[in-house]
Amino acid sequence: MSDLQSLKLLANYGVTAFLLSTGLLALLSPTTMAAGFGMPIQDDTFASGFVQCMGGRNLTFGIIAGTFLLRRDLRAVATMATLLAVDGVIDGLVTYKYSGVAAAAPHFGAAAIIPFVSAWMSS
Repeated sequence: MSDLQSLKLLANYGVTAFLLSTGLLALLSPTTMAAGFGMPIQDDTFASGFVQCMGGRNLTFGIIAGTFLLRRDLRAVATMATLLAVDGVIDGLVTYKYSGVAAAAPHFGAAAIIPFVSAWMSS
């Protein structure tokens, strides 16, 4: 396997690890996850429950990406990663509404580069 192919495989594993880890973090510590978004919340509230729901979503997508990786279907992982740009834009809009531009900027930045990285991952 060439160095470039190894790097692309590593990027695919990185997407999977990101989804699994953020999913678990949101499920196990919703206040920590929300604080990472720049939107601190109180523990044991409706808001923390919603963050846990988001964690379930990320965990599910991480398991799906892991399944694609086991099958060596890197194009499927890259396609799913591309669609994460939609999540990034929505996260940015919501974060901007509640926490301002500084908290939203990383989400918008990630959403802007995700499609390019994903295209490279599957090429």
